[in-house]
Amino acid sequence: MTHPRPSHPSPAPASDTPYSVHRFGAKGDGKADDTAAIQKAIDAEAEAGGGGVWFPPGRYMTAMLRLRPYVGLFAHPTWSYHNFGGTRLALLDPQAPQLIDITAAYGVRISGLGLDGQNLGQGVRGIFLDGQTHNQEETLFIEHCRVSGFTGDAAHLFCVWGFTVRSNMFIFNKGDGLNFNRCDGWINDNIFNNNEGWGIHARPWNGALTILGNRIEWNQAGGVRLGASGMVSLNDNYIDRSGGPGIRLDPGNEVDRTYGRRRSVSISGNVIHRSGARVPLESHDNCHIWLEHQAGVVCSGNTMTTGVNDGGNGQHSPSYGIVYQSLRNCVIKDNTFEMGVRRQFLVDLGDNDASVIIKDNVGSLAGDEVRTF
Repeated sequence: MTHPRPSHPSPAPASDTPYSVHRFGAKGDGKADDTAAIQKAIDAEAEAGGGGVWFPPGRYMTAMLRLRPYVGLFAHPTWSYHNFGGTRLALLDPQAPQLIDITAAYGVRISGLGLDGQNLGQGVRGIFLDGQTHNQEETLFIEHCRVSGFTGDAAHLFCVWGFTVRSNMFIFNKGDGLNFNRCDGWINDNIFNNNEGWGIHARPWNGALTILGNRIEWNQAGGVRLGASGMVSLNDNYIDRSGGPGIRLDPGNEVDRTYGRRRSVSISGNVIHRSGARVPLESHDNCHIWLEHQAGVVCSGNTMTTGVNDGGNGQHSPSYGIVYQSLRNCVIKDNTFEMGVRRQFLVDLGDNDASVIIKDNVGSLAGDEVRTF
């Protein structure tokens, strides 16, 4: 039998090749303003018909950069939980709306970079797209990046169409980890951690999404929020110590209620732990899963537990398991709550029709015994 030859990544371009930002005058010494040099490298690749811009290890001080069509930004991904590693683009302009703007681009790839907002300004985003005037799929990739220290969202994709966000760490930002709307998205194998908003926040409207195998923890607003969503696979994620619900599906706003219920969402195989860390125990937001104004949702095979903070402090939560209201043709079945909630497994807030199936959800209430991990 003939076996295919294993593939190996191509070696990184040397710092004196045309692909490198050093060739265009970037220093990467943590002192010089490298904005103009990096932008020249991006523009040169675009004018040549597209290609890759390479960042040798260093700390590149920069204001906002504008990506061009079919240009990629590349570096070796050597970051860790607390540190940026070899290659860091550090924001130096507190007035910049974002560090990397991909609004005017299609077919771009941002790979292996550390993006550091340095907690400058207000509402500054790491990566931003405004695709409302686009007439084709952006087909963009954000991969293997660490995006941290921004006063807004780590990545904010408005009207995005065809996108992949994979194997990143979006951590310690004052907004959401990933904030987006529209469709055709793959969100896989990321870490969304310690953001002050949601880990993943899909604003109305959005659909055709695969959200798979992510670690979503310690986000202050909540884990995953999908507003007016349809055709979504939300499976096999680990969601821990969310400030609010671990998962929330709702219309997103009052306007979107008028367009009817979104449909066809699968919520399966998720492990949801210690939700509701930052909301009152009496609030229905103190829950693992919230389903509101939905149709065609299957919520099955999820495992949910309670706990406190890792150090043994913080409130023991959540109070409730699955809170649901105004459902049509939905199934909530075969979920488990081992020491899963403090007060009530299932909370029916009404306006659900006879097509809704609720059965075979098992578990036990948590008493004084708590888990810290």
